Amino acid sequence: MVRFLRYLMVQLVGYGLDMGTFILLMSYFSMGPISANIGGRLLSGIFAFFVHRKFTFGESVNGGQFQQAVRYFLLMVVNLPISAAILSATLWVIHIPTAAKFAADVMGVLLTYWLTKRFVFLNANEKPVQTTDAHGVR
Repeated sequence: MVRFLRYLMVQLVGYGLDMGTFILLMSYFSMGPISANIGGRLLSGIFAFFVHRKFTFGESVNGGQFQQAVRYFLLMVVNLPISAAILSATLWVIHIPTAAKFAADVMGVLLTYWLTKRFVFLNANEKPVQTTDAHGVR
């Protein structure tokens, strides 16, 4: 429970970066909501990786920083189109981009926590989830 509360604290700060970048890119650089969302996600993702590694999940997590960074940013690459799709669908219902982004982001918090905990920052006794064996067989 403490880890989840730490996760939420970091996510709130990261969300401020995400939403601030989103608004900045839409207002001053005339970007559309989907492009601005991707920009905000990238900035907040870089921030969140380093703070989650140190504060949320601790330095004793399995794997070196490079392996964790690879897993984290691969997860981001998978999550970006999902986030964009949720935002796009939400914009059909909520026509104010910042409100739609907020609603879409709330939908993704629990999923993102579980994926980050399960695939990126592992306890010392856990190994990364593998979907195939050494020979590529599932």
